[in-house]
Amino acid sequence: MQAVIAVEQSTVDNNSKLHQLDSLLTIQKRCYKAKDSVYARIVHRMGNIYHLEQSWDNAIAYTKDAIAVNTSAKDRQEPFLVNSYFNLGLFYDKLYLHEESYHYFDSCILLGIRFPEKTAIALLAFERSAFSLYNSGQYQQAKNISELGFRVAHSIRDTLSEIALLAQKAQAMVALDDTAAAGVIRQAIGMLSPNTAEVYKIVCYTVYAAVCGKLRKEQEAVKWYRQVMRWNEASERWSDCARNTLDLGNFYLDIHQPALAMQCYRQGIQFALKSADPYVLAGVYNNIGSACWNLKKYHEALANYQKGLTTLPINFKDSAITANPGYELLRHVNNNYFVYTLLSNKAESLLEIYRKTGEQHWGKVALQTYMIADLAVDLMRWKQYGEPTQLYWRNRTRKMYAQAIETSYLLHDPNAACHFFEKSRAVLLNDKLNELGARRLLPAAAAAEEQQLRIRINAVQQQLEREPADTAAYEQASRRLFQEQKSLERFIAGLERQHPGYYRYKYDTSAATPALIRKRVLAADQELISYFMADSFAYVLQVTARGARLHRLPYVKQEVEALLEALDQPVFTTQAYNRYRDLSYSIYKQLFAPIQPHSSRVIISGDEYFIPFDALLTDRDVHNSYLLRKHAFSYTYAAGSLLKQKPPTERAVYPFLGIAPEEYAANMELQPLPGAAASVGRIRKDYRKGRVLTGENADRNNFLEQLPRSSVVQLYTHASAAGMEPVLFLADTSLRLPEIGLLEDTVTALIILSSCESGRGKLARGEGVLSLGRGFSMAGIPAVITALWKIDNKATYELTEKLHEALARGVPKDVALQQAKLHYLDAQGRDRQLPYYWASSVLIGDTAAVKPQADKGFPYGYVLIGLFFAVLVVVLLRRYF
Repeated sequence: MQAVIAVEQSTVDNNSKLHQLDSLLTIQKRCYKAKDSVYARIVHRMGNIYHLEQSWDNAIAYTKDAIAVNTSAKDRQEPFLVNSYFNLGLFYDKLYLHEESYHYFDSCILLGIRFPEKTAIALLAFERSAFSLYNSGQYQQAKNISELGFRVAHSIRDTLSEIALLAQKAQAMVALDDTAAAGVIRQAIGMLSPNTAEVYKIVCYTVYAAVCGKLRKEQEAVKWYRQVMRWNEASERWSDCARNTLDLGNFYLDIHQPALAMQCYRQGIQFALKSADPYVLAGVYNNIGSACWNLKKYHEALANYQKGLTTLPINFKDSAITANPGYELLRHVNNNYFVYTLLSNKAESLLEIYRKTGEQHWGKVALQTYMIADLAVDLMRWKQYGEPTQLYWRNRTRKMYAQAIETSYLLHDPNAACHFFEKSRAVLLNDKLNELGARRLLPAAAAAEEQQLRIRINAVQQQLEREPADTAAYEQASRRLFQEQKSLERFIAGLERQHPGYYRYKYDTSAATPALIRKRVLAADQELISYFMADSFAYVLQVTARGARLHRLPYVKQEVEALLEALDQPVFTTQAYNRYRDLSYSIYKQLFAPIQPHSSRVIISGDEYFIPFDALLTDRDVHNSYLLRKHAFSYTYAAGSLLKQKPPTERAVYPFLGIAPEEYAANMELQPLPGAAASVGRIRKDYRKGRVLTGENADRNNFLEQLPRSSVVQLYTHASAAGMEPVLFLADTSLRLPEIGLLEDTVTALIILSSCESGRGKLARGEGVLSLGRGFSMAGIPAVITALWKIDNKATYELTEKLHEALARGVPKDVALQQAKLHYLDAQGRDRQLPYYWASSVLIGDTAAVKPQADKGFPYGYVLIGLFFAVLVVVLLRRYF
């Protein structure tokens, strides 16, 4: 080992070191049959030198050899694995193979924090991983890992690592438009000292300049962008110089100075060429294209976007602006964010030319480019971990989908529009439904192990929420959460490699088409109306048995928002009612009447707003001329969700399960629900067989145990959407949205959530409302009836009981809900006919009737068979005797 250390500390050139280490390796092999920690140390150092010489195959092979020895050899040195994991992560990162680099950086971190002497290397892995995640557009993940790394650095008083990780966190927060970034970067700058290495000052003031830009402190932003550029140029950090010019140019674009932005980008080309980094150079061309676009030089913008595409290391060299890389080439891109940005920007320029010229050629090329950009979005999404990051990018890609739908409209192409409608919404829900379907292809043991990993993550998340920040318990829970999340990620990656069918099903990106919707979604006398809400226009796709039509309808956004605020009011003044009446009729005229649907049953795929269409007035002068009287409505997050939701294939133990706590544990401080138990008891009589849980039996454990075994589930209870996430209350405790996602293998066909605000939650653009109802949809339950606002108990009991009467008769779910609402309306006086009392309940998902189950009672079939044989015996006896 001393000889190895001597070579490490030697000042000779790399070739000489390699020769010396190779000689030592030969001696080691000759003297020792088994590979040991000394062997691992030698090949590790050789791998690092090969990396410095950019001999990547050798660098990776030798380092993996070192890992294999220190993982399994009898005489191994486990702590040194931290060094090898870090090096391998670094090599893959420099090769832009980010998935592999994240894997080894994670391994470095997980092992490094176990060995105090290796914590410093683990901190380097935190820094490098956060930087790489940021550059690939995974801003929330970059923030999370920076935050955890900072806590580790703080625990060992490593000031330099604290500074670096705070700066990384602030940088990610700037990208996420988090205003708290200013405080974080000021904290990092406050930790700098005159003796701090220049590289830390550069990192901090680069982020500080970006924060100043966000705060519109123009002079301060320009001052620090230029200062960090001078520091980087003096040290010949050419990639960083190029990024500085991009940042400064982007700032000039933000303040509407495209000419100054262009100067920065031209300078950036020289730096990027010196850096020999193709992604940096592609980024410069992309930004030059953006500056040209702002100057309305669309053809020049296209030329630069095409240069960016041909610069990427994917072997795409076609400079024709009508050419795009295909799917096979896109699969080899290691930074899908770059490709998506180039393609979507290119398509936008093509659309602008089409708008100005009206020449369909440009529109068709734009549409094709949007299709390829959509593929890049799919590839980018698969590499993103964590719902916050995925939701962030759903919001960021919305503009591209709006433009793609506009292009489809201008080209009169409803089939293309349908593709973009579907790909713009509920993608995370569809991914989850894909995953549920894919899990059916796994061995039972693998599915069970995945479920346990998810349960452990959920438990740690709950613990983290309970612990005060900046405590040892919080720090321990944070580390454990990181470890559990990485365990799940690795387990899923292993499943994808080992089970090709699981992989294909899980990553199925096909979108619903009008033909498929007609064939597999629409029932008789039913049509789908899908909305995409732009700022002043609503694009509407109408799919009927006869075909598909695309509409563009002007609407007033403020009127929609005002109507939704008015709908949940139980009492109106005369003035307020007149305002509601005018709004309701106006929205009907804007968003529904022009479509002229002829079907009695309508599926609404909404966007941005959850509008209960049955509450709209069709005649301004008739107080109860609700659209409900003409159509039975149901709703879906996307048509693709209806295609992916599989009806239960196994027999339910109970055709009906009713749950009504009525009273709650004292510490929950909830009002009782008088009448709920009596109502669920009356509903039970509509079904051949069922189970009712009331009082203290309506607890969390019974609910989670019995729900997956029941076909129709009726739940009377409290719910709340006021906090960070929706919560459902049972007799003894609460049930959170992530816990609902842990339900599996349910045979439930329909759950009715008769609880306040069970349809409310955080609105995620491109996904819909993250409500309790959506949580049950993500658990694979094909139909959910949920409440959009606080409900009136008496009205809810009456309406719900009529609903079950119709369901038990085999009426389709949407029609059953319509019949129940109409019965309620016709039985009430005018004051209780307001939408508040009846329109809150909406059906989301499958509309088919709930199939009655065959009776498991008296075995009539066996009796008939027995009688047949008895008669046969009698006949034979008479014949022979």
